[in-house]
Amino acid sequence: MSLVESALSDRPIDNPSSEDVYDDGYLRVEHRNFYLACDGRSIDLPRTEFLLLSRLVRSIERVVSADDLWRCAWGNEKPFNSESLHVYIYRLRGKLLPYRIRIDTLVSVGYRLKAPER
Repeated sequence: MSLVESALSDRPIDNPSSEDVYDDGYLRVEHRNFYLACDGRSIDLPRTEFLLLSRLVRSIERVVSADDLWRCAWGNEKPFNSESLHVYIYRLRGKLLPYRIRIDTLVSVGYRLKAPER
């Protein structure tokens, strides 16, 4: 079963465990519930963008390889396409920009989610 299929088969849970939730008081991500909130405001993301963000949040402030991000969002069914991944990251950046959350690109390495400085 691919990561995509397993993400689809997971049903929402009422009381997510701490490993299923990232919450720093500003950014909250409930991985299994596909829920994102910044500064107390819910943000709706398409499924693929949420899967990318979810993977980045699990390694916040650390570099995640482009290949790893691809596998988390698309599994192994589609061959890696860096241009397509870049488009999704570009869209995600635009949605996170009002909340001062950055996604840095490290050329030929991957991406890093930067939490806002408060």
